[in-house]
Amino acid sequence: MQYGSRVLLVSGARWLASSGLTEEISKLLSGLELQVVACPEGEPSTESLAVCLDGARDFSPSMILAIGGGSVLDTAKALSALLRHGGPVSKFLEGMPGSVPVPGPGVPWIAVPTTAGTGAEVTKNAVIRATELGVKRSMRSAYLLASVVIVDPELTRTLPPRVTGISGLDALTQLVEAYVTPKSNLFVQSLIEGAFGPMISALERLSEEPQNLDLRSAASYGALVSGIALANAGLGAAHGFAAALGGLFGVPHGLACAVSLPHVLQGNAAVIGVSVARLTASIRNERGVAADAVRWLADRVTEILRRFGLPADLREYHIPAERITEIAEKSSGSSMSGNPRQLSIAEREKILTRIVWGGTENPRP
Repeated sequence: MQYGSRVLLVSGARWLASSGLTEEISKLLSGLELQVVACPEGEPSTESLAVCLDGARDFSPSMILAIGGGSVLDTAKALSALLRHGGPVSKFLEGMPGSVPVPGPGVPWIAVPTTAGTGAEVTKNAVIRATELGVKRSMRSAYLLASVVIVDPELTRTLPPRVTGISGLDALTQLVEAYVTPKSNLFVQSLIEGAFGPMISALERLSEEPQNLDLRSAASYGALVSGIALANAGLGAAHGFAAALGGLFGVPHGLACAVSLPHVLQGNAAVIGVSVARLTASIRNERGVAADAVRWLADRVTEILRRFGLPADLREYHIPAERITEIAEKSSGSSMSGNPRQLSIAEREKILTRIVWGGTENPRP
């Protein structure tokens, strides 16, 4: 086999047990030495990676097969480097004291996404929560790119509605932010224009037609394009806020992005109107919608949240009012730098108030 015979299978424990594919995977890998590492639930953190590394180090795999959502794929990316170059993970996290670049190729890995979300299968960074600091940081290197990517929409058909909605809206947010950022370009925008309409249409219908393979395929393609787009153009404030909300309060990344997007769109409305009108033109024309494009898109995102039974704000996380300034400050970073206009801390605080409490003027502490 091209990558050797010692295969580390990285997946989520719950998905692997419920997928019904364990036996089939074992048959496909027969003749190879196989070790399974089940990722702890939740997004990857310095702690969860230490656990996974302990379970994989003695096996010395020649390749990694990652089957799962964005968290699993990011875990596999990080393990690729850590198994080859040693840890701890903080050694390679951007912005951490004394951190250094990944020095060379890691263990080759194959990406098999089971969600249509982050596009992590085609990006070169693994986002890790440094729990002790309350921040998320990236391990970023071209050496972390997957050797092979296999996107099979069939694997997404059994996703629960909540996961379908959250992951899909994460991908939609990536498509929109990568399109309107000043860092974008014609190559990225042309890809996004081809994926955006099918993606938003799929999200509008998947809550009622979860087994529809055409819709699942459109969502998987949209997620794949969103990963390529963000890798080549960057993102914006919705992802900046999501990084801070996830790092400080453990808000799931996709949910934070989805809830943030309508408010970020409105906050950027003065400078993104032409771009959003161009991006949404075909689908709005098809539906006979002539309304303000930014408002229309923000309303569609809010409606998709409702269809999947997802909250339109984050009040369920009971984020204290006195922490809003801290969130605003910690939202600075590469994503925020790609926002179509610079947002002052005061402007971020106003947007965050709407994200966290739905615009409530006197939120409960």
